[in-house]
Amino acid sequence: MPAAKAAKKVNKKNAKTSTAGRLDIVFSGPLLFVPAITDGNITSVEVYSPCNGHPVGAVFLPGVFFSDKELDSPPSRKWPEASSFTLLDAHSYTINLSQAGERLPFPLASIPEENHRVKSGRKLSSDWEVAIGVHGQLSEWRTHRPFNVTKGLYYGSDSPTTATVAGMQRLIYSGVTGVEFCGASPEPTEYLGSSAHKGGTLIIEGEIPYQSTLLHERLAIDALAKLAGLNLHLMASAPIAGKTRLMGHFKPCLNSIIVA
Repeated sequence: MPAAKAAKKVNKKNAKTSTAGRLDIVFSGPLLFVPAITDGNITSVEVYSPCNGHPVGAVFLPGVFFSDKELDSPPSRKWPEASSFTLLDAHSYTINLSQAGERLPFPLASIPEENHRVKSGRKLSSDWEVAIGVHGQLSEWRTHRPFNVTKGLYYGSDSPTTATVAGMQRLIYSGVTGVEFCGASPEPTEYLGSSAHKGGTLIIEGEIPYQSTLLHERLAIDALAKLAGLNLHLMASAPIAGKTRLMGHFKPCLNSIIVA
């Protein structure tokens, strides 16, 4: 028995050492991913949040990592409350990573196939609210929160051709010795910079859970009316049957898209 206990302690120490310097950046929600490619390898990733009225937030969890199961089948007890996120203002941000040692190139072909991908080459519009550029050498790209693409779910020439699409992407970086989150407020930036070398998970949430407001619902109806050329406006919010709150938004919008 004493020998078994000693072995268990060594395993724990090794586990901590293996995650030191590992930074997982988890992106959740309706986001557009545009990798920069050189010789078939990803050199950086630009992530865009479209103009859809959703608040975007970020939080860093030092020493916390999620298993594939925890991300694929929420909720996880480790997932932070909405109040833990720092809301991001509508402008561009840059995450610069310093990494130790030699890093192998990460091929574009290694992005998981279970994704909604469209060919690169088209010009992006300016209809985005938050843009985040991640500059560092990728170690892994994992895809989570898959859902089935059923008949009639999408319409258009850019509809997904895969059986599933994903609502969450995890970019994994190893050997991280320093992080700069340029554009964010000073307090969370300093906290991330001083703690990232210990390892952990940075979550970028493309839709912070919220209680819907009349303005939010009006924006949705106005967008539909503009799209279809209708004279239509929302004047009030109706109660949702079976809920005590007048308006509730508890199911996040998903489906990330990769342009590559």
